[in-house]
Amino acid sequence: RCENLVDVYFQLQQQVMAASTELGPELLPRLLERFNEVLSSLVKSSFLVEKQPPQVLKTQTKFQASVRFLLGPRLLKAAPKPYVVRADMVTEKQARELELSNYSNTLSESTGEILHNMVALETNPTSGNCCANFKNVLLKKIKRCERKGSESVTEEKCAVLFSTNVTLTPSNVSIHLQVLSLPIVVIVHGNQDNNAKATVLWDNAFSDIDRVPFAVAERVPWDKMCDTLNLKFMAEVQTTKGLLKEHYFFLAQKIFNDHSASPEDFQSRHISWAQFNKEILPGRGFTFWQWFDGVLDLTKRCLKSYWSDRLIMGFISKQYVCKLLSMQPDGTFLLRFSDSEIGGITIAYVIRGKDGSSQVENIQPFSAKDLSIRSLGDRIRDLEQLRNLYPNIPKDQAFGSHYNSE
Repeated sequence: RCENLVDVYFQLQQQVMAASTELGPELLPRLLERFNEVLSSLVKSSFLVEKQPPQVLKTQTKFQASVRFLLGPRLLKAAPKPYVVRADMVTEKQARELELSNYSNTLSESTGEILHNMVALETNPTSGNCCANFKNVLLKKIKRCERKGSESVTEEKCAVLFSTNVTLTPSNVSIHLQVLSLPIVVIVHGNQDNNAKATVLWDNAFSDIDRVPFAVAERVPWDKMCDTLNLKFMAEVQTTKGLLKEHYFFLAQKIFNDHSASPEDFQSRHISWAQFNKEILPGRGFTFWQWFDGVLDLTKRCLKSYWSDRLIMGFISKQYVCKLLSMQPDGTFLLRFSDSEIGGITIAYVIRGKDGSSQVENIQPFSAKDLSIRSLGDRIRDLEQLRNLYPNIPKDQAFGSHYNSE
């Protein structure tokens, strides 16, 4: 515990002072200076962000955050009045300069105007924790910095810097405490939210712990991206049923625009940030992430129980659906996420002619709005041409628990 280390520090300091005569006028000052450095390092590392601000932050929207000083209860006992913690927006460049100075520099200028950005650092009598709780903070405006090349505003990362000056007891040493939040993307319109989330996801998933703010790799192994998409899907939808190997294969074909490679071929590939959320998918008007995030939103809002019951094949190409269904009995169907629309799910089913020929039809995709009017289960019940969920489960058996009583 931090408190125990502080106790050890003061014991050692007392022992050094008791032996000051033996240590002599040359060694004693050097030892005391080193002691102050150790104490300063320990104290600074115990000032941390307990509740992070939202990583996608919209201007003119209230948010909350809190910082905690682990050594506050031990070292701020005799403070005549509470110290005040200040919250300021900093650019990536300012964050980098602070990090490189080991937080010895102080902020010269805030990059945005934050309202209600000064809060008392107080020890809670019940929990004993020393915290500053920012409850009604509002980012009024943001100053954009110069961007690199084709970088958009939703790729620009900044952070909240929390800072305060404290005087420690019993040593009476003054220390400037500073700590940065996780990277934040500031948006001014709701339509920027999707791209901002992509920047945050990439940074959270692929940045190194010990990095210069906010450096992150431009290319990452495909298998790491698969893990990230799976964790994101399960967390967002709040399901224990993750993505399967065949889902990853379809996603790889989509993002690499390659339908000739095998699943094993994709394992050795790397994916770039541009492929993830800058380049428009062939023949579409959106990026891979914009499409995937649409699937996330639709599943979270309307399809969680269907996905968790493994009733949705979901991530599968139109061509592969035709291959699967063309050999099946009349009325066999499956559910797949729309390729051509963001946030749509479609029903593909096979019609078998009297001569034995087959034709696979795709129903116009349903959006979240459609499914809020009438649920997917009820729509499937309505469609008499749908008989068995692929491979051969009677639809009432598969979807009966999802029907609404009418």
